[in-house]
Amino acid sequence: MRYFYIFCLLIFSTTTFSQKKETIWGYLKDSVTNEPIVLASVANFETKKTVMTSNTGRFKIEVSDNQILSFAAVGYFFDTVAFHKNLLVKDTLYLYLKPLARSLGNITVYSKATNAYQQDSIERRKDFMGDRVQYTIPSVALSNTGAGLGINIDRYSKNEKNKRKAFAFFEANEKEEYINYRFPASIVTNYSGLKDDALQDFMQLHRPTYEWLRKHKTEEDIKYYINDKLKEFFKR
Repeated sequence: MRYFYIFCLLIFSTTTFSQKKETIWGYLKDSVTNEPIVLASVANFETKKTVMTSNTGRFKIEVSDNQILSFAAVGYFFDTVAFHKNLLVKDTLYLYLKPLARSLGNITVYSKATNAYQQDSIERRKDFMGDRVQYTIPSVALSNTGAGLGINIDRYSKNEKNKRKAFAFFEANEKEEYINYRFPASIVTNYSGLKDDALQDFMQLHRPTYEWLRKHKTEEDIKYYINDKLKEFFKR
């Protein structure tokens, strides 16, 4: 994450794009334990397509040369991969996310609840900003309007366009993280009874939008949403 902004500059300066789509298979794992990360979101930043990892951390998604995939899961820093031809020729990719933990004295507290999203978001934002800009850490990350935070990033780059794109890319990943917190497997299973492959399929096909979740703030809203979408799911 310390080099997230430099990464963005390299990505957004690319001008050659391939129209050929390839289906990529991969595994997403914990960088510390090497365990699979289950039901994490894998999003194609260009096509806005999002898929979920399986019980083994496996996923598949369509991607073209020079497109960007982002990976997000509750309790982890998000990360990104830019796909070029040398990656597209590989049969299977192995990717890793760094666990996000907050230390309180000798106790390490990992994010487990929706209200922990704000604290985790602050940690990710601090990591993204690094020591490049002096700013006050907000008490709430991302307003209910979805407008985000007006953080000054003038020192990021001499190129104003790249600064805006880098920060917009960061906010897009934060939205994916928010959806994961509000729409976790535990809640979906509790109200649907779905497990394993059926659970993965449902969460992938009926993943709510960030905008919808910001307007519907209670678990009861999620319950009615799941019940409604289950009718479509079983018809399929």
